[in-house]
Amino acid sequence: MAEFVPLTKNQRIDLADGRTIIVTDKLGDGGQGIVYRVRYDDTGEERALKWFFIGYIEEPRKFYNRLESNIKSGAPSEAFVWPEQLTKYVDDEPFGYVMKIFPKGYESFSKYLLARVNFKNAAAMVDAALNIVSAFKSLHLKGYNYQDLNDGNFSINPLNGKVLICDNDNVVGHGCHSGIMGKARYMAPEVVRGEKQPDVDTDRYSLAVVLFMLLIGDHPLEGKRTNYPVLTNKYDKRIFGTEPLFIFDEKDSSNAPHPLIHRNALNMWNIFPSFVKKAFQQSFGQESLLQGKNRLLENEWFNILVRLKSSIVRCPHCGEEMFLESDKASLCQACKKSVKAAGYLNFSKRANREVTVPIFKGAVLYDYHMNSSSEDFDTEAAVILEKPGKFGLKNNSNYKWLVTAPDGRTFARQPGDTQLLVANCKIDFEKNTATVVVN
Repeated sequence: MAEFVPLTKNQRIDLADGRTIIVTDKLGDGGQGIVYRVRYDDTGEERALKWFFIGYIEEPRKFYNRLESNIKSGAPSEAFVWPEQLTKYVDDEPFGYVMKIFPKGYESFSKYLLARVNFKNAAAMVDAALNIVSAFKSLHLKGYNYQDLNDGNFSINPLNGKVLICDNDNVVGHGCHSGIMGKARYMAPEVVRGEKQPDVDTDRYSLAVVLFMLLIGDHPLEGKRTNYPVLTNKYDKRIFGTEPLFIFDEKDSSNAPHPLIHRNALNMWNIFPSFVKKAFQQSFGQESLLQGKNRLLENEWFNILVRLKSSIVRCPHCGEEMFLESDKASLCQACKKSVKAAGYLNFSKRANREVTVPIFKGAVLYDYHMNSSSEDFDTEAAVILEKPGKFGLKNNSNYKWLVTAPDGRTFARQPGDTQLLVANCKIDFEKNTATVVVN
């Protein structure tokens, strides 16, 4: 096998489709190879080239053929920076694939974890989580699983939460294996224990870890009892495989966050509503960790996260953003004062998952709420307004609403109208229905 030799500026590389690319710059190094900036010889378009260390690939031809198949199948969604074209294959020689270059404005997920980059606001943070979940739902529906989901896979725009996912060369079809087990701290416990190969279900565990770290800022299994001076393989297997314990486990607090080391977890956990905490407690409960059961599907995470986005309001005491419970008081973490919604809108049609929006000034409904089959969490469809002692829902959608008053009378609300929210009032949005519940 030929020794790996890095590419040089102006070096020409033949592609499998007969075209040629020219190396212009080096973009970065990775565990599997080097990424270069290149341009097409015929059009001048710029791309990135991932050039593999072939010695690290067990079956190069098989790996190449899998990449070729993935290219023909196409990206599951726009979030994936998918391979576009392969370089020409020559036995025992290095090869690579061409992909788009990340646009400006995106920052690596690791920078968020290190607090070097912050989201513009709470909505951008939740949108990032929603975009990640949506991308992996598309991936799994297309028959793929990722097998190596970790913090190094994502770049996120802090202004709007848009996500780009890289390192897609380990993606395989369901039932297949890439030979990659995953990255430490992100692998499902059953993979760490050696009980199974990565698959779509272990992807879902890794997805929950990524969401926890994005929202809470610490690892879900690293608490008081994992505070070893050096994490050797022995301790790694115990913490993440044989004896895993969630830091906010409801029954066992022995691995609770350390007050000096895990301040992010202690501070951020209290910010989120109970339904988010419940979702993480399910995702990292002992059934999930020791039996691989009871993990949330992408649709379930999606509904939870849209509900979270619609719970974003401004504290009436200090003006800071906060997440508001629908049916109980919430504590503003900025001023430590109690805030309670007047009630909530209870939506009837959403895949057996409770969906509510608190009745509070500024709470927003999206097209998702108007249409039970919509996944649009960007388009604002309604907003809750307040006058002293009264709340109304302004119709910012294109839908005509049919309102049923508590006494049974019905009337329409056109786009631009505002409906007064009173107990037991029902609003039919044509493709979903909500009932007003007063606290």
